[in-house]
Amino acid sequence: MKLGIKTVYSLIFNLILLNVIQAQINFFNIYRPFQSTLCCPVNVYGLMLEMNYYLIGSNKAELKIPVGLYWGATDSLEVGFEIAGVSRSERDDVDKGISDMLIGIKHLITKEQNGSVNIPTISAELGFSLPTGNYKEKFGTGGIGIIVLWMIDKEVILKTQHWFNLTINLGYRYYTRNPDKYKVGDSFFYTFGSNFQLTDELKVSFGLKGENKKNDEENSSKILNTEKFESYISSGISYDIDEYRRFFTGLSFGITKDAKNLVFNIGMMY
Repeated sequence: MKLGIKTVYSLIFNLILLNVIQAQINFFNIYRPFQSTLCCPVNVYGLMLEMNYYLIGSNKAELKIPVGLYWGATDSLEVGFEIAGVSRSERDDVDKGISDMLIGIKHLITKEQNGSVNIPTISAELGFSLPTGNYKEKFGTGGIGIIVLWMIDKEVILKTQHWFNLTINLGYRYYTRNPDKYKVGDSFFYTFGSNFQLTDELKVSFGLKGENKKNDEENSSKILNTEKFESYISSGISYDIDEYRRFFTGLSFGITKDAKNLVFNIGMMY
């Protein structure tokens, strides 16, 4: 009987954790050094802990610590949510709070098959930003956000039998007005990248990331000079510790005037 109970526990444990490293809603954080185009397996749960450090200027920085949960509802549908603690510093002033909560759904549309030369893996995400952050302190927008994202992942095999993956994602954010009739500008965000495996566990990635934000509005009037055009050159690694856990870290270097100087990302998936 004891052996039977251990076997049952082992089966439950494997059902919960098997292939959990595939889990992720991508629009939660565009600074991660990888793209998860596939969905989490059915009834598999995942936990992600990470940290983003934004160096905005010589005297200004922001630290964000997001916590995310993911669940595979079906073979082609994944759901998740994320919320983050935020700390901002400018010279000697430090402000702390929580971010708006993000809720997302990922749907797998097509999956690349071995030997296929035409059809890549394609997924779409739909998400919502809920106003849990204090918008008066600029930890949130104060309104509801609607986010859509399209992702493409294509394996490229060279004549030398070496291979790498090309990844593309294109997204758009729309925000409603907050109680003070202020509306954060809509934004278009993107990633064009590539990754290849150095070993079975270690993957290296690099690419171009960015976000173009429109002017904010107050009482239906545009506020000039609040638009932003951020572009980054990024690179990073991800290491699969085992089938349940992944470590990842990446750097994004700002290359436009509105971009942050540097974004450092590090995290673990369980």
